[in-house]
Amino acid sequence: MGFSSLIYAGKTSDLLSLYNEALRHDALLSAATIQNQATQELIDQGLSLFLPNISATGSYSDLDNSRKFNTPISNVLLSGTKTKYQKYEYGVVVSQPIFNYASYNRYKQNLVQTSLSDKQLLWSQQDLIYRVVKLYFESLKASDEIDLLQAQRKEILAQLAEAEAMFKAGLVSITDVNETKTKVALIEVEQLNAIQLFKIKKREFETITGSLPGKLNKLNPVITFTEIENKADEWIGIALENNLDLQIRRDEVKIADREIDIRAGDRYPTIDAFASRSRNWDSSGYPYGTTKNQGNRQFSDAIGVEINIPIYTGGYASSRVREGKLLKLKIEEDEEYLERQIKLQVRENYLNLQTNFAEIAAYDVALKSAKLTLDSTNLGFKVGLRDSIDVLRAQQVYFDAEKDILDNKYDYLMNLVNLKFSVGMLTKQDIIEINKYLIME
Repeated sequence: MGFSSLIYAGKTSDLLSLYNEALRHDALLSAATIQNQATQELIDQGLSLFLPNISATGSYSDLDNSRKFNTPISNVLLSGTKTKYQKYEYGVVVSQPIFNYASYNRYKQNLVQTSLSDKQLLWSQQDLIYRVVKLYFESLKASDEIDLLQAQRKEILAQLAEAEAMFKAGLVSITDVNETKTKVALIEVEQLNAIQLFKIKKREFETITGSLPGKLNKLNPVITFTEIENKADEWIGIALENNLDLQIRRDEVKIADREIDIRAGDRYPTIDAFASRSRNWDSSGYPYGTTKNQGNRQFSDAIGVEINIPIYTGGYASSRVREGKLLKLKIEEDEEYLERQIKLQVRENYLNLQTNFAEIAAYDVALKSAKLTLDSTNLGFKVGLRDSIDVLRAQQVYFDAEKDILDNKYDYLMNLVNLKFSVGMLTKQDIIEINKYLIME
C-alpha cells in the first residue's frame, strides 16, 4: 500500500466530481454571484430616475398657549390670554422629470455596470475551473512524488541488502554499504516532505469544495495527446475578442465615458413637472378669544413646470468634467497595457504547450534509456565492475525520468487550461475532456 493510500479517505475523487463540489461550496464564486445579483438592482435604480416621485407630509399639533399684554385690550374677542386647540395639516407633491441630462447618462452607465458585473461573474466561473484543475494536478504531482520515493526506497533497501551481503563476502568495501544507508536516510526525509506537501494540497481542496477529497484518480499512462492546430496569432485574435479581463477593462472605459457625461450634466438645465395639494386647519378661528367658531381652513392646489438653470458654480462643474476626462484617459492606458500583456501571456502559454507536446516523446525515450542504464549498472555491480555509488546514481536518473514524464503530462494539460483561460474560452466541457484522461476506478 502506497503512502497516498494511507492519506486519502476511502472514497475516490475525479476532476469532474471535485469541480461539481466546488460549484456548490466555493466561497469566492458564491461571493461573485451575490455581487452580480446586487449589481442587477442598478437597472431598476436607473429606471427610477425617469419615473414620478410622490411625497406626502402630514402633521398634528395639540397647542396650549398663553400670553400677556402690557396695555389693556378693549376688544373682548382679542383680549384672551390662554387658549387650547388642535391644528392639522397635510400635503401631497407629485413631480415628473422631463429633462435631466445627468440622470439619462446615469441610467446608461448603470447598464454598462451590469454588463461588467456579468463578465466578472463569468470570469469567476472560469477562475474556479482553473483553480480546481491546477490544484488537482498539483495534488497528483505530490502523490506521484510519494509513490516514486516509496518505490525508490524499496529499490535502495534491496540494494543495501545486496551490498551488505557482498561486504560480508569480501566483494565490496564498507563504503558501498555506508553510501547506500545514507541514500536511504535522505529518501526518508524526502518522503516526509512530500507527505507534508500532499496533506497541504488536500486542505487546499477543502477550502474550495468544503470537504477533504478522496483518493484522486490519476492519469492513464497509455493516453496520447493531440497537438493543437491553431497558430499563436489565431489564439491572440481570439483573446482580443473574448478575454474577460480585457472586456472588463473596456467596460470600465465606457463607464468612465458616461461619468464624463454625468458630470457635464451639472451644467445643463433640468425640467420637472409638478402638482401639489396642501390642506391645513385648526379647531378655533380666534384661539385667544372668548368665543369659538368653526376654525380656520386653508386650501392650496398647484400644477406647473419647474426649470432649474445652473449659471455659475465657481468652476466646480468644469473641473469635475476635466477630472473625468483624465480618469478615462488613465483607464484607456491601463487597457492598452493589459492588451499587450494578454498578447504576451497567450503567446507564452501557446509556446509552453508546444514545448510540452514535443517533450512528451523525448521524455519517453529518456525513460527507456534510463531503465537500460539502470539494468546494466545493476549487472555491473553484481559482477564487481560497478560500485554502489554508480547504482544509486543510475537509480536516481531513472526515477527522475519517471517523475519528469509524469510532470510533463500534467504541465501539458495545465498549459492547455492556461491557454484557454487567457483567451476566455475555459468551460466545464474542458473539465469533462480532461477527466477522460484519468483512470476511472
